[in-house]
Amino acid sequence: MTPHMKIKFLDHTPWRCWGGEIDLDLQLKIGSTMAHISLHNFGPTFPGEDVLVNFLTDSYTGSDKYGNCALFFIRQGESSGADELGGHLVGGVVRRVGIRSYYNVASSEGNSSLVKFSDSVGGNYNRHASTCKFVIVTIQEVREEWLEKVKERFSPTYHPVIAHVAPWVYVTPDSTLLESVLFSSALPSRTKYKLGVSLDSRGNLVVRSVCFFCDEGRPMLLDMPVHSPLTKFDYFPDYLQNLKGYLLKISCPAIASRIEVRPPREGANNALRGMFKTLLDDFLMLKFNFTYNAFTAVGGGGTGLELENGTWIGTVGDLVSGRADVGLDSSRTPKRVKVASFSDSFFDASYLNFITTEGKRVFSATAFLGSFDLFMWTCIAISTLVGFLVFKIITRSMTELGIDDGDAMSFARRGIVSQESWGIQYQVFFMVASYLDQDAVLPRFTPLRCFVALWLFFTLVITTVYRSKMVSLLAFPILEEVPQTFEQLVASDYQVGFIKHGDSAYNTLKASTDKVYVKLLEGMEIITGNGLECLERAVAKKYACIAFAFSTIYLKARNLSDSDVRKLIFAPETTYNIFVPIVFQGGSIYKEGFDRWMRWTRPFHLADLWEAQDMYYNVRLPKLAWWRETNQTDKLEHSYAEGSDDLTLKHISGAFYALAGCLLISTGVFIQELVTYYWKRIKVRPYNNREIRAQNEIECMNDV
Repeated sequence: MTPHMKIKFLDHTPWRCWGGEIDLDLQLKIGSTMAHISLHNFGPTFPGEDVLVNFLTDSYTGSDKYGNCALFFIRQGESSGADELGGHLVGGVVRRVGIRSYYNVASSEGNSSLVKFSDSVGGNYNRHASTCKFVIVTIQEVREEWLEKVKERFSPTYHPVIAHVAPWVYVTPDSTLLESVLFSSALPSRTKYKLGVSLDSRGNLVVRSVCFFCDEGRPMLLDMPVHSPLTKFDYFPDYLQNLKGYLLKISCPAIASRIEVRPPREGANNALRGMFKTLLDDFLMLKFNFTYNAFTAVGGGGTGLELENGTWIGTVGDLVSGRADVGLDSSRTPKRVKVASFSDSFFDASYLNFITTEGKRVFSATAFLGSFDLFMWTCIAISTLVGFLVFKIITRSMTELGIDDGDAMSFARRGIVSQESWGIQYQVFFMVASYLDQDAVLPRFTPLRCFVALWLFFTLVITTVYRSKMVSLLAFPILEEVPQTFEQLVASDYQVGFIKHGDSAYNTLKASTDKVYVKLLEGMEIITGNGLECLERAVAKKYACIAFAFSTIYLKARNLSDSDVRKLIFAPETTYNIFVPIVFQGGSIYKEGFDRWMRWTRPFHLADLWEAQDMYYNVRLPKLAWWRETNQTDKLEHSYAEGSDDLTLKHISGAFYALAGCLLISTGVFIQELVTYYWKRIKVRPYNNREIRAQNEIECMNDV
């Protein structure tokens, strides 16, 4: 009897059964859609029902991995026989399983009446968590069209209503259909954990599964034993732990810094170099025992682009079309996650930043003033004036108090006491001599001597700091300031170039409303190709090169000499950080195993180690060897003249300018003293002075 079915939107209520009938209320909730399905009065049983129901119930409740998953029934219901098979299995399994939080039931009356869930399910295409389901599919006959619709509607790539690692049990009344079902090119071939269950002509249970690569890399149909109880046997083993040398087709983007594949792209394990080659050859191949054929993605070697007609090119396009099993170095985007599956763990990561030179060394004649900034020099000048003021206050107080008599105001130098007063000229001499660490006259009055001691300690600290910084300034002159952030880059006079590898990074910057990025794009030069000219410009002039870090690291190791590399520095600020997983066909059977082992690469920084190893042994050393063979010895230099640390006249030019200035001042003072001296002599000569001349004449007359 065909069961009566009614679908209504209700709250969840537990099922109830009396005797041979069942009144079943089931709630189906997928995202925002909630369906309550009531199934009751299944009527009489069909032959072998108890055997199938017992097996399905035991395989579900006895599994440690799937015992808490939700039951999900899919019935091929065009004929009454299929409806009877599916209906009785639903009722029998649910009745024996017991109460669970919810059951998901899907029913169809034909090829075109499959339940289709809303595309808004979940709302988050990038979610990693899978929905745990135990799926039972009843099939009357093998129809590829029906299986394709099941795949599209019940197990889409972008929001897995059924997790792709969930167990699928295909139940059919005809055991001869099991091979066709399990080897189907539609959903069954994309299912990792699956069983085919049926009854033979004698009513005995037939259980079969597929080992994907057991027949030397080809699939093999396996007859599974029937154990009782079922808990002692695993009907859903992981057959993908050993691929038995199976040849995986791997699509690679044209990113030489990550993996390099040159034509002819034939044979096995044909990658030439790159960190992904190390991941494949020295890690994943050892874990899964596979071989691979790597090729550059169709459509110019891109990572994945959807054309206006809806077709895909690049790595994602190869996966969608079935040309590749695995894709490398393609990041998640809202469009890509709808057509391909991405590993939950990422292997590669990168970001945008910019490179400039370290800045030229600034040689200035005022370098001897660089030990202190303007504020510090101002404080020293003010402190000197305050020192003069304190001396003045103390001496004026001594005069007012009448204690300036005798030798109180005198001074001493090297133990010799002078009777002269310690006036302003000696105070100036003391101040200048204390800064220059020269001997000076010291006052003898106790208050003045106390302040002199404090002043000498102050100048000791100042002069020590000045000398220590002067040594570093002379040996390592000040470098030209270079921008460290994108905001500083925009405000500087640097020209900016952008190495455009793909469209995602540039489009993200272009869509930004931040004033820094808006202004940055106004004068930014777009550079296509490998981008070497961008780095060469950064070496030669005031030029900033914006690119992904992995691109610039490769370009430096592959093309630039060590002397040029030393000139370049990475700015500390980054933007547009991306985390790159491995990509698979939608619902791929390889995703779970690859994920399990790839997640171990990040904690141990294997990606960084493999990248450094590849850059040194496979990129840098061959470059140096080729330069030696072609006699390009100028590129083998490890340093450059501009960066030499040897002291030159440029380092101490300020001292020579100061010396020249002092010589000019000394010459001027010397000339002034000469003029004064000779002026006095001319002024006191007898023939130039009437009084002296008259007195001399009188003396001469007296002598006569």
